[in-house]
Amino acid sequence: MHAIEAYNKPATTFRTQSFIVNMHIAWTALFHAYFFKNGIKPYYLKNQSKSKGRRYQKVTYTLPDGSTLKDNKWWDLSQCLKFFFRNNTMDPVRKNLEFFIGLRNLIEHRSLPEIDIMVYGEAQANVLNFNEFLINHFGEDHRLDYMLTFSIQLFRNPENILQAAQKELTKKDSENVLSYINSFRSALASAVFNDPQFAFKAALIQVKNHPGKDTLALKFISEKDLTPEQRESLENAGIVLIKEKEKMVDGVPPNFKLDYRQLISKLREEIPGIKINSSFHQVRKKIMEEKPELCYNRYLNPSNPSKSIKKTFYDPKIIEEIKKHYSKPH
Repeated sequence: MHAIEAYNKPATTFRTQSFIVNMHIAWTALFHAYFFKNGIKPYYLKNQSKSKGRRYQKVTYTLPDGSTLKDNKWWDLSQCLKFFFRNNTMDPVRKNLEFFIGLRNLIEHRSLPEIDIMVYGEAQANVLNFNEFLINHFGEDHRLDYMLTFSIQLFRNPENILQAAQKELTKKDSENVLSYINSFRSALASAVFNDPQFAFKAALIQVKNHPGKDTLALKFISEKDLTPEQRESLENAGIVLIKEKEKMVDGVPPNFKLDYRQLISKLREEIPGIKINSSFHQVRKKIMEEKPELCYNRYLNPSNPSKSIKKTFYDPKIIEEIKKHYSKPH
């Protein structure tokens, strides 16, 4: 909330820098919370030995009175991304965070010019991704969007924004930052660059007449709800329309909607009198072996599946396969 307040507050400087630093801290804390929730300790190991006694790196802090405190060395945000996303190096959420990690490093070592307009899309996506992560992994009670409102704009048209941005970016020390932004974006695959989880692109369109006095002045419209005329008008204005896509929740693909309890509940609705016994489990196991695409195993620690807790999720299509077996004469 500090990050958003810093970015939206008028008549302030250093807004983007404050946003980046605060969001960096927030994301790091969020990943640590996720890891602890799933029984993973986000500390750097002292050695990579697979022996039972795991030892962690320590950090020593010296207090003003000369005494010292020791604590485990926690994973920084980059290490959190490596563990959470693993081999998925082109995930748009990951690339968005890596983009801001690089900018944060520039903030630490040199003066960063006002680049608000240059990174607005990435900043907006960063906040939306944060709220989505909270909802997906910690539940609706932790969502933040209910606390927010729309910021008021003063620019009358895009040319005003671009002129202000270009004037700021001609200042000293801007070249290195612009080179970083341009090189990072150009290295991305088109699918990632155009993904709203990397940079959220929005259009602010003036509406002259409202159908009613109580109508909200601002409204978000999904691309799929636009008429062909509206879609063509926006595309002619140079606006890229991003289509929605289904996202993985807790690392599980969206088509695997049922855990074991939900599967059993659905089966009892579809097959009255079904007995959940050893015979049933043999049928389920056989179907999973013959059609592995109907089940998905999620491990709390995917880097070491053999020693991790496993939870299986099922595609609802497996119900039809089970029904086929119980419809056969015995």
